[in-house]
Amino acid sequence: MTNTTLKAREIELKDLETVSGGTVGEFEELIEAYTNNPYLGEAAGLICGHIPGVNNGLAALVESSLRDKLGIEANISLGFAGTGIGSDPNTYFDKATGQPLTHQQVLDRIMNYGK
Repeated sequence: MTNTTLKAREIELKDLETVSGGTVGEFEELIEAYTNNPYLGEAAGLICGHIPGVNNGLAALVESSLRDKLGIEANISLGFAGTGIGSDPNTYFDKATGQPLTHQQVLDRIMNYGK
């Protein structure tokens, strides 16, 4: 294989990793946490799963709910057409303190909301 072919394969593998376990994978975990918490109301009812092309609208709903109900400023990046390709890492910050939060900390807040 040529260097160009190897570079192309590395990029393809990186993109696939992002789709399956990166930003879109994290988004699916957020959706699951929301749907398992009946106290989160409208956001839980609107979220139905990973649907490329529709994900960006759903991500905006999740970001809004995280901000308004859980005090988390989130930037969910789903890349090209919601597929994860070309996405940036998702970021989360506590609104009150400005401190960064891990994905797991956000999931914990969602799961424990209202309990």
